[in-house]
Amino acid sequence: MRKGIYLFLALVIVACSSDDGDNNNTLSPEYVGTWEALYSGDDFGDALVIISNTGDVTGVVDELYQVTGTLTNNGVLNAASGSVNDGVNTIWSGVLNTDGTGSGTWSNSGFSGEWVAVKN
Repeated sequence: MRKGIYLFLALVIVACSSDDGDNNNTLSPEYVGTWEALYSGDDFGDALVIISNTGDVTGVVDELYQVTGTLTNNGVLNAASGSVNDGVNTIWSGVLNTDGTGSGTWSNSGFSGEWVAVKN
């Protein structure tokens, strides 16, 4: 089940809509850096993600599953973790705030829950 959560984070980070009105390729510095997240629900664990100044999201869930995704200029996070090949495909979505906090949801093959994050 953790694999699903990791995949979720990766999908949340990867799947960003191109029509959210963000034409600027540089994020506000409040978003850029390392964020720690805890997820709960049908499974639980932690994640570490890094947000670049261009909105690219990379990281790892439970020190096992790679996370990839994007963050928009207004803090909308879309990512995924895991892969179809390893049977874990977790989607992560939510919002990061300029005050260094964030929250959202995750889902994977019928499992789901919530996550919260803080910027280091």
